[in-house]
Amino acid sequence: MESRRQETEEGYLRKFFPLCIVEFFFFLAYIMGFFIAIEYGHDKFRESLFPNQTNLNTTDKSHCETNTSSESYQNEQEVQRVVSEWSVYINLAQGIPLIFASIVFSPLSDSVGRKIFLFIGGAGVCIKQFLMTLAIAFDWNIYLFVAFTFIEGSTGSWVALLAITFSIMSDISSGQSRSFLIAAISFVFGVGYSVGNFIPGYAIEALGYTYAMAMSSSVCFVSVIGICFMPESLPPSRRSTVQFHCLTNLKEMLQFYIKEDKSFRDSKRWKYIVGLSAFAFIMLARLGASFELLYLIDSPFCFNPVKLSLFETLKSVLSEIIILAGIKLMQQCFRDEIIAFIGTISSLAYYILFGMAPSEKYLYIAAVVGAIGMCSIPMIRAIMSKMTPVNKQGTLFGSIAIIENICNLSGSVLGTALYSATVSYYRGMAYLVLAGCMSLALILLLILVIFGRGGREKCDYEPIPTSETAVVTSKYTSYF
Repeated sequence: MESRRQETEEGYLRKFFPLCIVEFFFFLAYIMGFFIAIEYGHDKFRESLFPNQTNLNTTDKSHCETNTSSESYQNEQEVQRVVSEWSVYINLAQGIPLIFASIVFSPLSDSVGRKIFLFIGGAGVCIKQFLMTLAIAFDWNIYLFVAFTFIEGSTGSWVALLAITFSIMSDISSGQSRSFLIAAISFVFGVGYSVGNFIPGYAIEALGYTYAMAMSSSVCFVSVIGICFMPESLPPSRRSTVQFHCLTNLKEMLQFYIKEDKSFRDSKRWKYIVGLSAFAFIMLARLGASFELLYLIDSPFCFNPVKLSLFETLKSVLSEIIILAGIKLMQQCFRDEIIAFIGTISSLAYYILFGMAPSEKYLYIAAVVGAIGMCSIPMIRAIMSKMTPVNKQGTLFGSIAIIENICNLSGSVLGTALYSATVSYYRGMAYLVLAGCMSLALILLLILVIFGRGGREKCDYEPIPTSETAVVTSKYTSYF
């Protein structure tokens, strides 16, 4: 029992539960705003290209036509193509500054604390959604959304927020407890994601785009206020004293993967490289599917906003419930590497079924088959975190955030561009290409499963500091 108690900081729940609440509202607001922006952009471009075909905020959003030679069908394909190109610009506006934000924010949090960077990331999203609300209300140019998204990207957005969050998990836990806490906080993200998918369809139908986006902006503001009242997880006694320089930090991140360090109990760097590469391919596929809303509102599925919200909500809720319960059960029998491998198989099957689905029922089958797919992401984070000393956690998660940003930029651009290019002759082609990325991740995880057995055992994980540190931390709960 003593070794188990040492895997979590004394009083860690006082930091974990407030973080869960903040993250829930943040991801609810973020996904809700993303959903509304895509729906609004789709209708706005359709109105611009074909003004006699539809009006914004009508209840008929699908405009479904299965006759591929009809004028209505051809018009919808043109709208899909233009919206996909617009989405590429938005993804670039977010992704490029995010790369630089990741180089700075996560590693710097090892020196000045975690809380301030949570605030910056949340505030950037809040500002973006507030400006989008004004743009919808006053009918500003739709391409201003690109500039608003650049503001979000410059402040770190959800990617830096995730990196800081997982650094907080490393501050308050170690060993198998860290694996479970990372999975638990990922479950909270997922629930926020699910609710964020559920609300906007009904909000758009009942209130229109302006008030729906205003609602999203308000929820995000609540999460930002909540961050101000959170306790700081990294006390001064555990902060890095190394002076921060951007280029030096980038070099340190690179050396983390290529240079041996005697302070590491397990110095086999190949595990980090293989783990990070598998993570990159998984995120490339996951983030590359940003065109899914466009895929579902077009023929042959023709989901309206309410049906789209229900489907995305049911899919994510099923996944998160199964993952939270399943990870805890699977950890009794399997190593983290095997759990990640199983999850990647599930994701691969999901992408293949989604890409080849001829009717709606296949989408639901794919959702069930892929229900445990997302467990591979927190498991890979946990694998790498548990191999890493306490004073290197910020550097680790900073490097992961950079990869996540690169995947966010390249994946979303690749996915939407591929969908735009192939939508007219095979709409599921983009999903099949992303399934190829998932196959590469599967091969890398298989290598980790077979050759990674020599790592440290559960009892050999670095224990977190005990109650003495917790007392020091409590003096700084008003930080920021």
